[in-house]
Amino acid sequence: MEFPASPQAQRERSRVASFLSGTVGRARAPRIPFRVGQVLIGDDPFNGRHLGTVAVIEAPYVGLRMAGSPAGDVIFYDYRQLRYPD
Repeated sequence: MEFPASPQAQRERSRVASFLSGTVGRARAPRIPFRVGQVLIGDDPFNGRHLGTVAVIEAPYVGLRMAGSPAGDVIFYDYRQLRYPD
């Protein structure tokens, strides 16, 4: 014969599960070494080489807002294709 778990035990189990799922999610996402507002150079055979400011970070991609672009175009690069200007 099984007894149902108390509401407190169910809440505790739910808290532990949500903590573990959040921790695993953060561990799988790559650590991107750049921050919004930094000036970087993106070099990609498809997008070309562009100087821009980091506008969006959505792992593993980083969106650069092109310097001097009146429309404020954003081009996305894999974070491994970015570097600091010389």
